Amino acid sequence: MGKATTSTRIAQAEKIAKTLLSDEDLSALEEQAASATGIKKAWKKSLVNRQYSRRATVERLTRINSDGFDRPLAELDARGFDGAGGGRMSTVMPPVEYRGTSVQVAGIYPWIVGAKAPLLGTPLGRHLTTGAAVGFDPLYAWKMKAITAPSCFICALNGFGKSTLLRRIALGDIARGTLVLVPGDVKPDLRVLTEQVGGQVSEVGYGTGAINPLDRGPIGDAIEQLPAGSLERDKAEFALHARQLNMICALLEIVRRGPLKDFEETLLASAIRLLYAPGSQFTTTHAARIEDLLTLIAAGPEELMDDAVADTDEEYRGQIKPLLRSLRALVKGRFGETFNRHSTVRIDITKPMVDLDMSSVPPGDELMRAAVLLAGWNEAFAAVEAAHILADNKVPGAKALAAHIILDEVWQVIQTGSSAVARLDAVQRLQRSMGVAMTMVTHSLADFEKVGALGMIERSRARIVGPVPEAELDRLGRFMKFSRAERAMVTGWANDSTSSVEEKKALRQARRKVTGDGDGTVSAGSKRTAAGVGHFLLKLGEGATPGTPFKVWVPQAEKDSGIHDTDARLRAADEDRATGRAA
Repeated sequence: MGKATTSTRIAQAEKIAKTLLSDEDLSALEEQAASATGIKKAWKKSLVNRQYSRRATVERLTRINSDGFDRPLAELDARGFDGAGGGRMSTVMPPVEYRGTSVQVAGIYPWIVGAKAPLLGTPLGRHLTTGAAVGFDPLYAWKMKAITAPSCFICALNGFGKSTLLRRIALGDIARGTLVLVPGDVKPDLRVLTEQVGGQVSEVGYGTGAINPLDRGPIGDAIEQLPAGSLERDKAEFALHARQLNMICALLEIVRRGPLKDFEETLLASAIRLLYAPGSQFTTTHAARIEDLLTLIAAGPEELMDDAVADTDEEYRGQIKPLLRSLRALVKGRFGETFNRHSTVRIDITKPMVDLDMSSVPPGDELMRAAVLLAGWNEAFAAVEAAHILADNKVPGAKALAAHIILDEVWQVIQTGSSAVARLDAVQRLQRSMGVAMTMVTHSLADFEKVGALGMIERSRARIVGPVPEAELDRLGRFMKFSRAERAMVTGWANDSTSSVEEKKALRQARRKVTGDGDGTVSAGSKRTAAGVGHFLLKLGEGATPGTPFKVWVPQAEKDSGIHDTDARLRAADEDRATGRAA
C-alpha cells in the first residue's frame, strides 16, 4: 500500500515538474510582470504565482521518500506519519486554548490572540470569543483611567438591543449610588425601570407636564441659600441668567427654523434681566412666563429701544416684529401648552433615577420633539449644577453629586440645526468639572454629519457599536479604527436573520415550557430574535486597539420584572389578531 502510494506521488510530481520554468525563465517572467500595466500585469503576476505554487507542490510530493538509511519510511501527510507507531491522527483536534496576561504569555508569541475582556463597571455580558465577563460604565471606566473623560456614544440600528444595554448600565450606576437622569424618554424605554427602582417619573408634552424656560428652578433655590452680596451668589446669578437666555434662544431658533439676529439676542438678555430685577413681581417662587417676556418686549422700555438702536417707537416696532412673531409661536398652540405654563417638572436628586417621559409628543412633530428634548436636557444639567453650587459653598446638608445623564434620540435635536449642537458640545467638554457622565444614543451619524457635529462623537472616549450597515461604518471610520474582522463582524450582525441552531434550541425549550393554563402555547420568552440582537463592539480610547465584542446578558430576574419588555404592546396586538383569526 505504501509503495503504491509512493510511486503515485512521484509520478504526479514528475508530471508537474515538466511544466516548471527554469530559474532564468522565471526571473524574466517576474521582470515582465513588474513592468507591465493593466490587465497584462495581472495576467503576468498570475503566471508567476502559478509557477511558485507548482514548485511547492513538487517539493511536497517528493520529500521524505528516504532519510539516507536502508530502511522503509512511513508516508507523511497533513495528519502525520502513516503506519504503526507513526502517530497519525485521522481527526485533527483543535489546540487547547489558555488565557493569561500579556506578561505571562508574551514568551509564546506569535501563537496568541488578543481577547481582552475589560471589567470596568457594570457587568454587561460575555465576550463573544472567550466567554469571559465584560463590564463597563462611563464613570467607573474614567475612575480606573481607562478613558480620559466619562463620555460614551452608542450607535446601532433600531431593534437590536440599545435600550436593553442602557438599562443594564443604568442598573449598575444605581447600585453604586450614582444618580441616573433620563431627561428625554420619548418611547419611553426606561420608564418601567425608573418606577421599579423607586425613581421619579415626570411627564412632559401635550396635555401633561410643562417646562417653563424662564423658571429659575433648582439653581434659583440654591442661590437663595447663598449669602447676599457674596461673589459666589453673583456668579451663580450670572450662570442662571445665561442658562435662561440660552434656552429661550434655542426654542426661538427651533420655531423660527433659523438663527436669531445679533441685536435680538442682546434684547432678550436685557428683557430677562428686567423681568427679575429687584422689586419686580417675579421671583424664584413666582416665575415669569414667555407671555410676560413678550409683553415686556412689546412695551418697549428705554433699555430695549437702546438695544435695538431705535430712535422712535415706530422704528422699534418695525425691528422687533419678527421676534414678536417667534415669541407668539411659543405662547400659542402646542408650544404654549408646554412652555408657557408654570413648570410642573422639578427633578428630585435624592431619587436613584429620574425619567422625563415625553412619549405624548407624536413622532411626526419633529420640531416639538426637539424642543421638549432640549428643555428636558436643560433641566437635568441645571439640577446637577445646583447641587454643585450648594456643595462647593458648603451649605449644610449639601453633598457632591455624581450623575449619569442618558441622552437618547440625540438625532431628533441635531437634525433641527439648532443651537443644541454647540450646547451639547460645550457640556461634553466640561463633563469632568461638572461631575457628569454622559451617554449619547443614536441609530445613525448621518444627521450629525449634515450639521457638522461629528466632533461630539469624536470626543466620546468610549464608543459602543452595534449592528450597523457598511455605510455607517465608513462614517465611524473617520475617527475610529476597525480591522477587517471587526467590520465583517459588525455588518454581519446587522443581517436580520435568525440563527438556525439558536432557533431550534429555543423551540425545544418552548415545547417543554407551557403557560400556566396548560394550553400548550409558548411563553413570551421563547420569541424569535434576529441573530445580531444584543451584540456590540466596545472600543475605548484612540488608535487601532482591538475592540471587545460581547453579547448583552440579561439575568432571569430582570426578564421576570418586565423592565426589558419594550414589545409588549405589539406582541399583545399580534396575539389578539391570532386569537380573532382562530375564532
